[in-house]
Parts: sequence; C-alpha cells; structure tokens
Amino acid sequence: MNFFKIVGLFCLLMLIQPVIAFSDDYVIGEGDVLEIAVWGVPEMSRSVTVRPDGKITLPAVGDVLADKTTPEELSKKLAAKMKEYIKQPIVTVSVEQIRNNRVYITGGNLSRIVDMTNQMTLMKLMSSLGDLSQVDLRKAYLSRDGKKIKTDFYALYYEGDLARDVELKAEDVIFIPSNVNNRVYVLGAVASPQPIQYTEGMRLLDAILGAGGFTEFAKENSVYVVKKDKTKTKYDLEKVKKGKDIDSNVLLSPGDYVIVEESLF
Repeated sequence: MNFFKIVGLFCLLMLIQPVIAFSDDYVIGEGDVLEIAVWGVPEMSRSVTVRPDGKITLPAVGDVLADKTTPEELSKKLAAKMKEYIKQPIVTVSVEQIRNNRVYITGGNLSRIVDMTNQMTLMKLMSSLGDLSQVDLRKAYLSRDGKKIKTDFYALYYEGDLARDVELKAEDVIFIPSNVNNRVYVLGAVASPQPIQYTEGMRLLDAILGAGGFTEFAKENSVYVVKKDKTKTKYDLEKVKKGKDIDSNVLLSPGDYVIVEESLF
C-alpha cells in the first residue's frame, strides 16, 4: 500500500468517526484549560478556559456547557453544534491544564492546595509532602463530602500498613494538625534539652532518654513534672533506675514540662 492510499484510508476513518476523544474518563471542571482543535478549520480552533459558570465560548457556536463532561462528550457536543457551519466537523478536545481536580490540605504548616494531574492515593500524597516530623499524624483525618473517611495516617505512613491507603478524589479535604501542642518539654540537666514528640504511654524516664539522658551533674533524685495547670511534683528517678519506687516513673501528658535539677558540685 503506497503513501497516498494510507493517507486516503486515514481520512476515510476520520470521516467515519468524526469525533476524537482525548480521554475516556477525566471529568472537565471549572478552571480547566482546554485545547479545542477543529480539523481543517483553524479559525475555529483555540485554547479556552472553563468559566465559573461551567461554560466555554467558541466562535459561531457561542456558549457551551463543558463542566462535568468528559473530553469525548464535549467533542461530540461541539461537533453537533458545528454541523450548522461545517460539513462533517472533526473536533478534538484536549485538557492542557487541570485545575479542577484538587485536594485541600489544612491544619498546620503543610496547608496547601494540590492539583492532581493523575490518580493519587493518600500514601502517594503524603510521600510528596516532605518532612512530617512537625505534624501529628495520629490526629490527621480525611474528609469527603463532609464525612470522615475511615483510615489511619500514622499506621499508613510510619508502619507501612497499605490496607489503610485511600484513593483521593477531587475536593477531598485532608486535615493534618501540627504537633506543637502534642509535645513534652524536657529541660535542665539533660544532654539535649528539647521538646519531645509525645507518644501514647510515654513515661517520665522515656522523655529524659529522648533528650539524651542525664548529664553527669544531674540530680536524678530531683526531677520535676510541671503540668498545664502549673502544679509541680518532684520525683526520684534514682530509685526508679535501681528498681525501687517504680511508681515515680509516672505517665506524662502532652504539654508537660520535665525539669531535671543540676547539682552544683
């Protein structure tokens, strides 16, 4: 088959199927940028943006509702309208920029709007957010249509429990709070005084070890826990380390201050 016969066959196929689909399943929405190509009629071809009312405007055709249609459906709709002006119109709708397929992250310093250009799961999204050490994944949640979707951000991200993964959809809202209010503050005669991320079941000695442990000048028998209500209680961890007075290794709460006194000699 020579070149001219191939071209002729291609043109025949184009006439039999006058509409070309860009995608079978993507749903066009407000803000998307579309490339409308009308074969053989360049003056009808152009790039358009879907307006807030869901419509686009084309020469001669006028306003056409594009919102909530696929590129294939919109191609057929445009071709039908253009038949008044063009014999057997061949229309291609391509999505140049996707601006309608968004998810919203809020709750802390990760707050942003994410445009999903491809199918995305919660795990893929979290992996793209960078350092998550400053957020509290135990309190994070996914909301869709005003309802919380059952999952566990912490188990998914830190424990690799992929059974917790969720495929994201446009307009999902993801709440990921900061862990600033979920810390224990360790001060005084420890190797590295610092805020420690609180975990369920954390005890006094756990927090101290998390801050590097006692210094050589620490008074291990004089450790204070200051609660949010300003109450201050002294504990003897020297006895705890010797296996005595285990009860002094108390459970801590978020926001507690642990202060290890320093010996002057």
